[in-house]
Amino acid sequence: MRKFLIPVLMGIVVLALTDWYFITAANHAYEEKIKILSVMIEEQEKGADSLVTAAGLLKGIPDSSGEVGEEKLKSYGYLQEQQNWFGLERKTSVRNTVLFSAAVYLLYLLSLGYLHWQCRNQWQRELKILSRTLDKFSKHIYELDIPEQLSGREKELDRIAGQLSALSEQLRYNEERLKAEREETRSLVTDISHQLKTPVAGLKTCFEILSQGDLSPEEEQDFLEQCRRQLAGLEALVGSLVNISRMETGMIEIRQEPADILETLVAAVNRVYLKAEEKQIAIEFEETEDLKPTIISHDVKWLCEAFINILENAVKYSPGNTKIHIRMMRLTTFLRIEIEDQGIGIPRENYHKIFKRFYRGEEEEVRKAEGSGVGLYLTREILEHHSGSVTVSSQYGKKRQGSTFVVQIPYD
Repeated sequence: MRKFLIPVLMGIVVLALTDWYFITAANHAYEEKIKILSVMIEEQEKGADSLVTAAGLLKGIPDSSGEVGEEKLKSYGYLQEQQNWFGLERKTSVRNTVLFSAAVYLLYLLSLGYLHWQCRNQWQRELKILSRTLDKFSKHIYELDIPEQLSGREKELDRIAGQLSALSEQLRYNEERLKAEREETRSLVTDISHQLKTPVAGLKTCFEILSQGDLSPEEEQDFLEQCRRQLAGLEALVGSLVNISRMETGMIEIRQEPADILETLVAAVNRVYLKAEEKQIAIEFEETEDLKPTIISHDVKWLCEAFINILENAVKYSPGNTKIHIRMMRLTTFLRIEIEDQGIGIPRENYHKIFKRFYRGEEEEVRKAEGSGVGLYLTREILEHHSGSVTVSSQYGKKRQGSTFVVQIPYD
């Protein structure tokens, strides 16, 4: 309502000034007519020709001021407004001017009222649109039916509509992210349950058999060894889950410092050397002269863990009396490390799957081998924290000529 107060006051001022102008003009015209009559009467009393006097008035050079003629008109009562036609005409003109102005102002007020009514209805319609939008938001429906511009005159509503549009996108994104997190959590719980089910069932069976007490010392020792292996598997699984959880929640901080990456890779080889030796698998290091020095900023502990996971898989899924080749190449912007084994190979359709959490292949050799399916996932996470990457290529078929894991780490 305040927006229309100024136009109302401005209308009053404009009409008042207009009326003042026309009324002043009417008074001036009346005075001019009386003066002309007064001059003509005065000149006629002096014996002047009326035509000559009129001609002089038309030229604007009257011979007298007309004061004597005006006094004579006044003495006869002709200057009273009710006694002369010019006065009545002036009164009528003033009255018509006031009435016309009042009519114009009334139409102006009606136009303002209609405009106010239109704006008020539009405001209410737009508020209903915003209200419906908020109701949809409360029902997790993030669809907007708001026009691009609610009202050209209501900048506040335009701003609110823009904010609601941004809020809709943010809520939709949050909703999708929460849904994805719920699905991921459900999948994680299922995977963990599946991973725990086998060792727990194995331990339960072993303990039930051991509790019967009718076993020979050799059998008892065999079941105890099975219990040990199952517990070792559970310990490795829990450790991997802890590392994944800490990595994803940011509890593990990757601290990159300049260090010789060749020494980090050698440390990883030393960690898997005994397992490789048990299967008579040789690990051969192919180093070229242009790799020295190999100082790259990285977290020695966690990058070593990433290399260990790749090497352990190479040892685990390779037959005995084979070799693992490690090659390092300095390229323009990054260091390339290839770890090639002579194992069972990986189908092409599984290249991207093996880096997923808890994924294990469908091959019989994979199912028989111990593992939790988190090592390569953790490797990928560690390398991404180093702004690096890990990929795999493989020769998979009847001959099964092995796989090659390629690690790329950018220079500082």
